[in-house]
Amino acid sequence: MASEQGLRRRLLAIARKCFWYRLMAGTWGNLSARLDGRRVLITPSGVEKTALKPGDLLLMSLDGRVLKGRLRPTTETPMHLEIYRARSDVGAVIHTHSPYALVFAVRGEEIPIVTVEAASAIGHRVPVTRYVRPGSLEMAEEVVESLGDGMAVLVRSHGVVAVGRDLDEAFHTALLVEEEARTYYLARMLGEVGSLDPGEVEALRRGFLESYGQPGKKMRIGD
Repeated sequence: MASEQGLRRRLLAIARKCFWYRLMAGTWGNLSARLDGRRVLITPSGVEKTALKPGDLLLMSLDGRVLKGRLRPTTETPMHLEIYRARSDVGAVIHTHSPYALVFAVRGEEIPIVTVEAASAIGHRVPVTRYVRPGSLEMAEEVVESLGDGMAVLVRSHGVVAVGRDLDEAFHTALLVEEEARTYYLARMLGEVGSLDPGEVEALRRGFLESYGQPGKKMRIGD
């Protein structure tokens, strides 16, 4: 398990990556990471990600108590905590407003799997929730239900929620959701687009989990 200070630094590094890759803009979007079985670190409300300092992050219990921090946590805190309570395998949650994925969220339209990259790293179509008010317990419950045991979900008229075993995997998932949305959007401008066969998606996902990357090393997104 990462040290608290190490995880604070890693969360800020990934937050900056989200900003640089245009997955977030201004003060919108939020991130969190599980410190241990009872506590998470989460970004504050209304602070631009590139301006964050390690001490700005909130340390919170899974029941919603602020254990350390002077700022107000993101308004989407109920969603983050509900995901951690429902999914013991999730170590990080990232909520983005990336532009192409947001187009499909606004339309209430799921993103199918059309590339081998998304099949491998995500492994499922990206579903979309019904409309729920941001920051509400209803939104938290809707996201958890629509996400199921998957890696990502679109929140209707709002954006993307991506999860992972750690911050790097959650970031990679959020980035690939945006790339898949962009590819699908552009391909549709040329005509009808078919999605990959479910059996092939399953095979690609299994191969990715078994053999992608270097033995004994987790995927790492550069600082």
